[in-house]
Amino acid sequence: MLTNELNAPESRRLLKVIDDMREILHYEKISLPHIVVVGDQSVGKSSVLEALSGVQLPRAQNICTRCPLELRMKNIPSTEPEYATIRCEAGANLNVSSKPIYLTVYKKDIQADLTLIDLPGITRNALVGQSKTIYKDIVQLIDHYIKPQTAIVLHVIPSSVDFTTSESIQLAKNTDPNCERQLIAVSKIDKFDKGIGEKLQGIGPGSMALKLGCVAVLNRTQEEIDQNIPFDEMRRREQQFFRSHKAFEDVPERYLGSGQLVKRLALIQQERIRSTLPSIIDELKKEIKSKKSELKQMPQQVTSEMDCWALYTDLIKKYREIINARVHGVYDNEIQLKIEAPVFATTDLSRTATLTQMSNDQFDERIAFQLYSRHKECREKLHNSFTHFSSSGYQKLVLKLLEENAGVALPNFPSFSIIERLYRAEQSKFRKPCEDLIQSCIEHLKVILIIILNQVFAEETSYKYQIIHRLTDIILRAIDESEERCSNDIKKMLEIEERVFTLDPYYMDTVNKIKKKWQEYHDSVKLNGNTKVPSTFTINDFVINVSGLSNEHQAALDVQIAMSAYCRVVERRIVDQVSQLCYYWFINRCALVLDSKLSSAFISAILFEWMREPFDQQQK
Repeated sequence: MLTNELNAPESRRLLKVIDDMREILHYEKISLPHIVVVGDQSVGKSSVLEALSGVQLPRAQNICTRCPLELRMKNIPSTEPEYATIRCEAGANLNVSSKPIYLTVYKKDIQADLTLIDLPGITRNALVGQSKTIYKDIVQLIDHYIKPQTAIVLHVIPSSVDFTTSESIQLAKNTDPNCERQLIAVSKIDKFDKGIGEKLQGIGPGSMALKLGCVAVLNRTQEEIDQNIPFDEMRRREQQFFRSHKAFEDVPERYLGSGQLVKRLALIQQERIRSTLPSIIDELKKEIKSKKSELKQMPQQVTSEMDCWALYTDLIKKYREIINARVHGVYDNEIQLKIEAPVFATTDLSRTATLTQMSNDQFDERIAFQLYSRHKECREKLHNSFTHFSSSGYQKLVLKLLEENAGVALPNFPSFSIIERLYRAEQSKFRKPCEDLIQSCIEHLKVILIIILNQVFAEETSYKYQIIHRLTDIILRAIDESEERCSNDIKKMLEIEERVFTLDPYYMDTVNKIKKKWQEYHDSVKLNGNTKVPSTFTINDFVINVSGLSNEHQAALDVQIAMSAYCRVVERRIVDQVSQLCYYWFINRCALVLDSKLSSAFISAILFEWMREPFDQQQK
């Protein structure tokens, strides 16, 4: 009755599904129900498995002592021939391997379909040709198989050994401290000690009261192996052994014989499969969904140089389009990138600012906005660099120069050389704001252009380091070249500004406004007297103290007004020119044409070699 239930089509189908899944998902982190056979070396594991399966396992070749053996036992109708199949990838050396051997046995006398995973016996002494870490390797392999909560652990322990001292028991207790997933196959029962009946039932010294219990199995002797005694004869001898020894006469039948062990294992296996399969299916669905999503995000396969160039050209085109959008103020969601601190693929760290020195603005992808902000900052720096022309200290300086210039020009008409001398002192301040603007622009562009490069290639590829490294160097070189040319042009511009000259109407407009204000002040004094008129007035941020102006002070005031107005003209002129030059060299002649430089960065053979699909990607 029980055998028929265990061999029902539904039970056999479920076991086959689990077996197939275990093989397919061998390298995946999904725990499937399985029964693991563990024990020390030479405790009779192979004999127990032979008694269960009715098939003699290879011994001399050491093949089953160094890798997992997944033994699948299948019952077949009496009309079909018996056979077995074996598949393996274990290799020819004697070291421990995690790759299983799959042995499937199809026999008529198998009581119930059953799958067991036999692991290498625990040994501390390496054989000739084996790794010195053989013990550690085996323990790690055992731990890998017994750790999942879906695993059932079948310990093979000789009858004369204290069950509690078995090393496999100690290992299993690490993940199953209450021993709820463990049972013992008691081997070498013919060498039993006194009290074996109680010991099998979890009573007395050296026993263990396991939830899943113990079952004794009679091993074949070496003589029986040499005589090739059939396994059906061995089962008859096993039954006779337990009947003939008084030590077992009071032991319930379920504790004795390989047949009872098969039944118990098959029942445990079916219960485990039915109780865990729904959650396994749910976990698989989640994993499949995740893998499909990952597969969609993986780059297209590159199998030829033509495919390689097509993909590479598309990536460079996307890179150009994103830069073009950022330069022209397009920040829509379709091409929005996740901006993170880049990992520069160049070994020349001096060419890029360190991340600790970078402000948040450095990672702002809005190129147009950031350039505008930097131009404004340059204008403010330039404006603040000028002397406060309406200050009393500056007035004293001008009066001193006028005094030194006495006799050279008319008293009310200062020499032009005074203006030139005063302007030269201001001109030396122009270079620093311009240099700061250039440096700020190149630091921002280096960061952003490389970030965009990494993002574009990271989204589409898992390509090797060399591609990003080469392209990063090209970008940095292009920016460095633009920096040099821009600096040369700005240097020429500043040399041109050494001449005091302007046709800008802003200069005379400012001068005339101040003089008009001055005239209005005088008219007010004549009408109202000094007591009702303020002693200062301001125009275009120029403050004039007009109380008691002498002819000399009036001349100095004219110079002060001229210097203030002219320096504002120069400020406007420099800010416009330096901003235009930076945009021309860093944007028009660099960022917007980078794609042409990047497109010719590689020859076909090298690019194909670097963009070829990696092995781990092929495996996925």
